[in-house]
Amino acid sequence: MPGVKVVRNGAVCEIVLDRPDVLNAVDREAIAALAAAAAEAAEDEAARAVLLRGEGPHFCAGGDIRMFGALADLPAEARARELHEIVDALHPLLTRLRLMPKPVVAAVQGAAAGFGLSLVLAADLALAAEDAVFASGYIHLGTSPDGGMTLSLPQTVGLKRAAELMFLGDRFDARRALELGIVNRVVPAAALLDAARALGERLAAGPTRAYAAGKALLQAAVGETLDRQLRREAESFAACAATEDFVEGVRAFFEKRRPNFSGSGLFARA
Repeated sequence: MPGVKVVRNGAVCEIVLDRPDVLNAVDREAIAALAAAAAEAAEDEAARAVLLRGEGPHFCAGGDIRMFGALADLPAEARARELHEIVDALHPLLTRLRLMPKPVVAAVQGAAAGFGLSLVLAADLALAAEDAVFASGYIHLGTSPDGGMTLSLPQTVGLKRAAELMFLGDRFDARRALELGIVNRVVPAAALLDAARALGERLAAGPTRAYAAGKALLQAAVGETLDRQLRREAESFAACAATEDFVEGVRAFFEKRRPNFSGSGLFARA
């Protein structure tokens, strides 16, 4: 597949961005190849975990700027139509990574910018080399993010931090990515691939169905609509208000003392 290779290591399927000469930035062909590789990995029963990585010193620097440059001279409507088609082509890939019933691990070295950051966010777990550098970057091109970033980033770091990362587009290092929850671990650059493969092998040796069920539950939880989430909050608040701890908390507030919660979960009696 152009720009992408698939490597099988036992029960771990490695999807490798293979355009190191352009920092593994993606063009139309690479996007299609990534989507095909993800679909293949998802359907392959022998693949029990997926490792997403880049060949060479970088993970993925986003969209190939040459692809955008070729569209710059088009009339506005034609340019918008072309870019719409490019972004639409990303959707099957991101959906597959988020929803496939097996864990996906991203191994991040060097640059993970723009769509590269979206790929990291789409993975279930991510390891970063100490030299990794992250950025949303879209704002510097005068565009809003794609690749599901406007959903996955606030889910990961919170709305205010997501707005900061998106609106300012500043670079941040691996330690900051760890603090924000974008990656799970930071390891020495020379140890990244071995660490990522070891994690992939550990997941591949685990309870496949349990991983699939847990992943589906996590995706359902973070994918709730505001309306449904508000109803759930109301139901939870009402249930808590029916406990003795709630009564104790209210009384302690008015009596200007620290509450003495029992944690019993017993309903308060009228």
